[in-house]
Formats: sequence, C-alpha cells, structure tokens
Amino acid sequence: MNNTFDWNRFCKVVNKDFRNLWPTFGTTAIVLATLPFAVWLLSLVISRDFVIDPNYRVTMIMGVSSLAAVMLPSRLYRTMNLRNEGIYYAMLPASKLEKFLSILLFTFVVAPVVVYLGSLVLDIILRLMPAGAYHQWIWQGDGGFPLFTRIPMDDDTIPGFHSWLLTAATYSGCLASPAIFLYAATLFKKHKVLYTFLVLYLIEFVLTIIAIPVIVALAQNPDFVEWLYDTFRHWTPEQTFNWLFGIAAAFNIIVTVLFTWMAWRRLKKMPY
Repeated sequence: MNNTFDWNRFCKVVNKDFRNLWPTFGTTAIVLATLPFAVWLLSLVISRDFVIDPNYRVTMIMGVSSLAAVMLPSRLYRTMNLRNEGIYYAMLPASKLEKFLSILLFTFVVAPVVVYLGSLVLDIILRLMPAGAYHQWIWQGDGGFPLFTRIPMDDDTIPGFHSWLLTAATYSGCLASPAIFLYAATLFKKHKVLYTFLVLYLIEFVLTIIAIPVIVALAQNPDFVEWLYDTFRHWTPEQTFNWLFGIAAAFNIIVTVLFTWMAWRRLKKMPY
C-alpha cells in the first residue's frame, strides 16, 4: 500500500491493534498497574503509621504509565521487524503511514492511559482500606487531580522560578523514553526492552568515563574557571534552574522527534 492516509483504513488498523492489545500486552499492563500496590503492601509491613504522600503516589503512577509506553512496542508489535513472522504485519491492507500512526497512538497514548487509569482505580481502592499508608485521596496533593497536572511547585513559592519548565521537562521525558524504545524495537529481534536498557547503560558508562577526565581537566584550568565565574556570577539559583529545565525539555523534544522519525524510516524501508 502507498503512504496515503485513509481514515477508514486507519480505523481498521487501530481496531485490529486494540483487539490484540489484551492478548499481547494485558499481563504486562496488569503487572505495571499494580506495582504501586507492592509499595503500599511494603509500607503496611514496615509500620501501620507509615504515610505515603499523594505527590509521591502521583509520581509512582506517572512512572508505571511511562514504563507501559516503553514496553508496548516490544509486546504488541513484536514481529514488525522479523523477516518471516513480520510478513503478516507487512501485508495488512493499510498504508505504512496508517500502520505507523496506529503504533504511535498505542505507544504514546493507549498503553500509558490504560495503565494510568488502572493504577488510579487501584489507588482509590487502597485509600478506602481501613489500614495502610494512604491517608489522603490522591487528588489532595499539591498538584491537584493527577491527570495532566503540573508538577506541584508554585511560582510564588520560589520567586523567579518557572515551574512550567519543570513540568515541560518531566512530561517531555515521558515521551523521549518511549521514542527511544520504539526505535530499538525496530532494531532488535529478541529481548527488545532488555537489550535497549543494556545499550543505554553502556552508552552512559562510556560517556561517564569520557566526561570525568574532561571535567577534571577543565576544573584545573584557571582560565576556564575564571570564564565560568564571570559568565554565571550574576545568575540566581532560580535562573540556573530555569535554564537547566528548559534545556532538558528542549533535549527531550529533540530526542522524541528524532527517534520517532528514525523508527518511521526503519519501518518504511523494512525488508520482509
């Protein structure tokens, strides 16, 4: 099929992927959605007076939701890059663009939303329990109701600090990781998630080995230290954090766009 887009064909692809969601990803989604229960159970074992703050519970739910987006391509689209098994995927009566848009929909939206809602329902059930560490409803935290909420930090609390940059850096990070794992799912034929984690760890290890002597050498260079001091001496901590989170958000957006485009290029030219 060519790369044109037809709404009816796209809906059929989405419907097919939705029907395959439970057989291929159902167990994984249940495990991820119930991970906060393990933390609740551990807190109950430690002490009956233990309290888990709603903000921390929001963070846990966001974490497992992001992990769902990371793991979905290797489950639902396991055969998309396999020469023999992937022929069925390649022969679907839809264009490559329609199939790829369905992949993006389920990776970035459906999988995290399903796990998010499951974890949220579980959180409400655990709050109703007579014992446990959930002493407040999850929406009673600083960030309000935990759905597309900003990071609980008020601009008025820290004058000059723009909390929306922290929010942008956090949510863009939730997009960058799935984009990387989506591209990796088009490369590795087996153990897609595990191999991706190992490669990322190896890259981080190599970069650390390279960065440490460079940082030490720069720190021992008086001209560099003087330049650094003259450049940033007038900066307040708030300005520094604004720049750091702004750069992080921009970097995450670039990573998301780049690896999504690379995944599209891989699938577009995939030989079967």
